[in-house]
Amino acid sequence: MAEGCRVPVAEAEGPGQQEQLGAERSLEALSLEWRATGAGARQPGGRRATIASALELEGSVRREGLLTHFVASNLQRKIQLSAPAASAIPPVDPAALRDLVALAGQVAAQVDELLRSVHCGLQALTALSVGCIQTYRDGVESLGEAVDTSIRAMYTLVARCEELDLAMQPVPALARRIRDMKGTLERLEGLCK
Repeated sequence: MAEGCRVPVAEAEGPGQQEQLGAERSLEALSLEWRATGAGARQPGGRRATIASALELEGSVRREGLLTHFVASNLQRKIQLSAPAASAIPPVDPAALRDLVALAGQVAAQVDELLRSVHCGLQALTALSVGCIQTYRDGVESLGEAVDTSIRAMYTLVARCEELDLAMQPVPALARRIRDMKGTLERLEGLCK
């Protein structure tokens, strides 16, 4: 790596950013150490080779002129490791799970029994409703037949009354004749005495 050039590191938020800054500082410390020992004057490519070798262990290094590009391998894992720890969730108690399964089975059995009871109740109500509807239908049919019979009987009675009225028309004349005969008999009796 050339003097004054820094290795670009992927930015992340949170604690991972502090680790990345620490990695940059350690590279800067290496660079300062390298200059202080004068190794840079003796081996012009020494620092670049050392840093590139160290970076190649952690990912891939690509050089474009004076710039060195570093792409970390297993970046997702490193981000996960640098992320803040998730809230501590206590482990699930197997006994609680067994109890939960048992209670769920009991609830399912009770719901099944309730549904059977509702089904039987609905069947009974349906049968009762059908019986009431049939009774009502039979009652309406019987009432219709009775009303029809009553109307026929009334018409028959009216016809018989008209026949009787026609048959009774000679009765007043007959009654007058009987009265006349009775008066005549009374007069005859009066003469015979």
